[in-house]
Amino acid sequence: MAGSDSLSGSWTGRFDYDNITHGTPVSFDAVMTQSGSILRGEIVEPNTFRPEATDTLLSILSGTRSGSNVSFIKTYTDFEDTDHPHYEGQVNTTATRITGRWHFPNMSGVKGTFLLARTAQAAVRKKAQAAVELVFKD
Repeated sequence: MAGSDSLSGSWTGRFDYDNITHGTPVSFDAVMTQSGSILRGEIVEPNTFRPEATDTLLSILSGTRSGSNVSFIKTYTDFEDTDHPHYEGQVNTTATRITGRWHFPNMSGVKGTFLLARTAQAAVRKKAQAAVELVFKD
C-alpha cells in the first residue's frame, strides 16, 4: 500500500492551468521529507508570473499524507503574498507518482492539475532498496 512507502526524496513535476490564458505548463523540481503523516520540502520552478521577482522561484512545501491522499500548501519565499496554492492529490501504489489538482483559495479561476514523479536517481535507489528487502524476507 502507498501509505507504507515514504515520499521522502527528490521529485520532478509539472503543473498545468485549467485555463490556458492564466499560463502555460510549468515544470519544477521538489525535495520532500515525510515524517509520519507530515510532509515538508522545497520546490524550485522558473518564474512565469511575477515580473518583480527573480528568474527562479523557491517555495516551501508543507502538508500531510494519509494513506494515498496527499495535501500541501506551496508558500513562495521570493515575494510577500497571502494567497498560496493548495495541492491535493493521490499517491500511486508504488509511491513513485503523485497526481491531483491545485488551486488558489482567493482566486477561484486560477487552478489546474499537477503531476509529481520521483527522479530517476531516486527511483533507482528505491528499486534497489526493495530488492534488498525481498532478499532479507526470503
